[in-house]
Amino acid sequence: MKVQDLMTPDPVVLRPEATLEEAARKILETRFGSFPVVEGGRLVGLLRAEDLLPRPENIPFSDVEALQLFGEWVDKNVLEEIYRRYQKTPVRAAMRTDIPRVHPEDPLGKALEILLTGEIRHLPVVDGEERVVGILTRSDILKLILRRG
Repeated sequence: MKVQDLMTPDPVVLRPEATLEEAARKILETRFGSFPVVEGGRLVGLLRAEDLLPRPENIPFSDVEALQLFGEWVDKNVLEEIYRRYQKTPVRAAMRTDIPRVHPEDPLGKALEILLTGEIRHLPVVDGEERVVGILTRSDILKLILRRG
């Protein structure tokens, strides 16, 4: 079986200049966990829902943890501040660029290994020119297993 046999073709994508507010709304509307980010028709990144949320990080040279959002410290009690950052911060600032990708003709086993051994839950499928032609998710693998059972 090949990636193209299981992928979702023509996935919804984001532009790198879209705001994080737009991205968050799209995540909530579609209930998708991530979106490929495309510029000039080519894959440049992946934005995951978890990339939009503050993360606890250790303050340098201490044991104290605080929340960080897009490389800046934020007060956990100030949701309005986070929303203001969403309104002006582009997707480019939060997207991951070091993402694996597969091609439609790749064996499904290759995609399965990437999905099961890395942090990636959504795997972009690109053609020879890096244009996004599909997406493959861990849920797609589960659906396949259940169909076979």
